[in-house]
Amino acid sequence: MLSMVGMVFVAGAETAFAALLKPIMDGGFIERDAAMIKWAPGMLVVIFLVRSLGSFSDQYCISRVSRYVVYDLRALMFDRMIRLPSQYFDQHPSSLLVSKLVYDVEQIAVASSIAIRIFVKDSILCIGLLSWMAYLSWQLTLVFLVVTPVAAFIMQKANRRFRKTSEAIQRSMGWITHSAKEAFQGHRVVKAYGSYDHENGRFEGANRDNRAQSMRKALVASVSVPLLIFFAGVTVAVIIYLSMSGVIESLVSPGTFVSYLGAILLLMGPVKRLARVNEHLQTGVAAAESVFEVLDKPIEATGGSKTADKIAGDIEFRNVTFQYDMTDNSALRQVSFRINRGETVALVGASGSGKTSIASLLLGFYRAQQGEILIDGAPIEDYRIDFLRSQIGFTSQEAVLFDGSIESNVAYSAAQIDTKVLAEVVEASRISAFSQKLPDLLKTAIGEQGIRLSGGQRQRLTIARALYRC
Repeated sequence: MLSMVGMVFVAGAETAFAALLKPIMDGGFIERDAAMIKWAPGMLVVIFLVRSLGSFSDQYCISRVSRYVVYDLRALMFDRMIRLPSQYFDQHPSSLLVSKLVYDVEQIAVASSIAIRIFVKDSILCIGLLSWMAYLSWQLTLVFLVVTPVAAFIMQKANRRFRKTSEAIQRSMGWITHSAKEAFQGHRVVKAYGSYDHENGRFEGANRDNRAQSMRKALVASVSVPLLIFFAGVTVAVIIYLSMSGVIESLVSPGTFVSYLGAILLLMGPVKRLARVNEHLQTGVAAAESVFEVLDKPIEATGGSKTADKIAGDIEFRNVTFQYDMTDNSALRQVSFRINRGETVALVGASGSGKTSIASLLLGFYRAQQGEILIDGAPIEDYRIDFLRSQIGFTSQEAVLFDGSIESNVAYSAAQIDTKVLAEVVEASRISAFSQKLPDLLKTAIGEQGIRLSGGQRQRLTIARALYRC
């Protein structure tokens, strides 16, 4: 509301300035009116003070609203992303999702601040200035409005190009993020194989595509806006000719002419900004489509309603067949086995034989296409997925760690760290063998993906995390 009031103040102040030019010119310069000479400077100061206050209210309030929109939208989007099914992450590189979360949401912020601010404020300003121009000479104002159909045609043509190029720029930003992320995360492999030129080439392709799409967008903006200004300038020239030649005699005084011309010149700014606002709007619309494509995706199913105090641990696979999406071969085919509670069982087999797939099915990351998986005699689909996972300690082949301390990774997701349990699992996993030599012991920061630890130490942390969960 304050932002809207500020916009009205700014538009009103600029219109008042154009209107004040008439008495200043006629009364101050032509007639040398003492009262006008005395009061004109003060009136100008008041007008610019009102404009300054309105501009502050307008800019600050709309910026505040837009940042809150971004804050809420990013929080909502992140929460939705981490709850999407595993299949979605199998088909979409994580770097593209990061680009959507960072870049696309920021483009919506631009549309919800700059674009809306320009559209509302400059529309009010245009209405105010055109009203004053019509008051001075409705005939000349009709001449000025002849450019409106031309402007509409230009904007319609530019509209389509802005949308297409904005979508292409968003995709290219995703691939830039993807190329950079892979190179940074695999920097040791890059160094070991001396593949700097290879990685530079991959990044160069994504970067070049982004540049090309951005230049296409800049070309459309650079052509459309000057065209509008050119046609408006031609109209101004016609108006000046009609005024000076006496064809239209409504502008009878120098002050009226100066005020009218001043209104036209003040109108050029908002017309130019309104011509460019379409660029921001189309970019925001394209970004919104990308963001809401994620928000509209269904989250991971919650499973059934079955819970218990604790799962005993009887596991049985009955003729289970499972195939990943977008693959031709089955990861598991007619697999049957039984593991009784208390037993320690190792699944041994060649790479790609389905060991990881079995663990993924037990955790509910995927659903088998055929067969049954029973937990304590009940179908796995009957269990609530969050309850089922709370009963399982999970350690993947790849040591996945988070930027933080040793203890925060071991007690990951725990609302409060149980120091007794923490000490037990640290000892059991032999983390204490190296943590005691660190300056901050268990509070030592391990860096992104545990980069400050050796491969074996990182694996011990993931084992300790699974033990702490159990």
